[in-house]
Amino acid sequence: MKMTKSKLRQLREQYIKEEFANVVKPTSSNITRSSTEARAQVESDMNRISKVLGKASQQTVKIMMDGVKGGRYDAMDLSKSIETGPSKLVHAGEKEFMRVLWTKVRDGFRRYSKRGKLR
Repeated sequence: MKMTKSKLRQLREQYIKEEFANVVKPTSSNITRSSTEARAQVESDMNRISKVLGKASQQTVKIMMDGVKGGRYDAMDLSKSIETGPSKLVHAGEKEFMRVLWTKVRDGFRRYSKRGKLR
């Protein structure tokens, strides 16, 4: 399954929407910034962060696909590991990030199973 830039952008936007769904957004009337330069710098940094997250999600999906394609484990093993895997080794936010990615791309894993099902 080839991940296109638009698909990665959609995954990243969906993840951000789900992650920050409960955050109250301030209105423009009560936002104060120290300066216009600070605003420009923050927006530039947010763009860089977005690119890093996009690359991380692409690499995460690639690792998942390589493991399933290589026959080291099947899609259900991967799913269970994301849910109940080594919690000491993975930060809660990272685990949630992987879970969101998995729900977005799990249909692509069906073609690598014998019966066309995840298990």
